[in-house]
Amino acid sequence: MALMAKRVAVMKIPISATKNKGFTLVELLIVLLVIGIITAVAMLSINAARPSPAQLLLAQFKNQVQLAQHTAQLKNLDLRILITSDQSNVERLNPKTQKWEVSNIPALIWKEASVSTDQDTITISPNGYITPAFINLSHKGESHRFSTSVP
Repeated sequence: MALMAKRVAVMKIPISATKNKGFTLVELLIVLLVIGIITAVAMLSINAARPSPAQLLLAQFKNQVQLAQHTAQLKNLDLRILITSDQSNVERLNPKTQKWEVSNIPALIWKEASVSTDQDTITISPNGYITPAFINLSHKGESHRFSTSVP
């Protein structure tokens, strides 16, 4: 039994140099420094995961086209998307007057982005047909290409 007590006493490691039960100021500062570095790295990686303005504009334009397609099919309407240098508007054909009117689908406005297309007007029929078009979106050196035709 005495041999066992000697081995346990040898295995014990003092908590600090002064043998007090507590942390020194240096130990606390090192822990805070490590936590600060880990937090900074985590914040940088979270900011890098955000989509760029060009990616957001591409997603918004895709949503506008899909919403127009679904609306045309569900409500049996002829729709068109007019693309200008600073926005895209959705209009519907009034069956009684045969004139284009503003649709309830919100317009998509871009300010700093550059948008070019081979078709200024994309027509969407109630049967699901959509005018094939390529839309190029670019913002601050980043560009994306979107096709309305189904691959």
